[in-house]
Amino acid sequence: MRATAVAALGVALCAGCSRTPASPPETPAMTDAPKPAARVLTLPPASGQTKLLVVLLHGVGASADSFLPIARALAPAVPDAEFAVLEGLHPFDGATQGRQWFSLQGITEQNRPARVRQAGTEVSAWLDGALAQRGLGPERVVLLGFSQGAILAQWLALHRQPSPLAVVSLSGRLAEDAPAVPGSTSVPVLLVHGTRDPVIASRFSEEAAKELEARGAHVRLKLFPALAHGVDAAVLEEVQHFLADTLPPG
Repeated sequence: MRATAVAALGVALCAGCSRTPASPPETPAMTDAPKPAARVLTLPPASGQTKLLVVLLHGVGASADSFLPIARALAPAVPDAEFAVLEGLHPFDGATQGRQWFSLQGITEQNRPARVRQAGTEVSAWLDGALAQRGLGPERVVLLGFSQGAILAQWLALHRQPSPLAVVSLSGRLAEDAPAVPGSTSVPVLLVHGTRDPVIASRFSEEAAKELEARGAHVRLKLFPALAHGVDAAVLEEVQHFLADTLPPG
């Protein structure tokens, strides 16, 4: 991917990331919400045969369209996979456009896990339907998320049953309020973070690595000293290596 394309991609990925929406006094309801509709952009497998599904989850305030270049860059590395860029299931409540997985309005360290849990449950239900529609087993999925999408991907790494084949978290953090249960998962997880990230500090990925390992996940942590809150060619190369090392042949 050319440097100019990578730079443009970083801007698109970060749409909405640095915005702080006005915080109302009330926390959004966590139950009895209408079932959200899903918009998804897909790339067919290069081999012509779908043996697994790679699902990409964008950041807050962005869209499926902004994350599609990531799918295009990674698709050649997994020729037997269909790539699906799922759009945030809810409108972004911090601007007039963009999508989100969960609201940032009035968010705190205490209420974040519940919001992530609801969003994770919604996405997991979508995954069940998408895999069944393609005739794939419930474990034949790889998840890759950026920023808010990475928070969701980490939650799914711990809670989706059966576990995904692999999970990639780019500039994310773990939002979990349950105590660690050793051996509760064995999912391979790649955590990538820039140490110059002004939105989600890289220490959150370092902390997530310890928490995920405490639960049995096989974690690879990669920190990029020159990277802020975005994705560049070096990050994509790291993801490609991880997928090649982790995914079973055929």
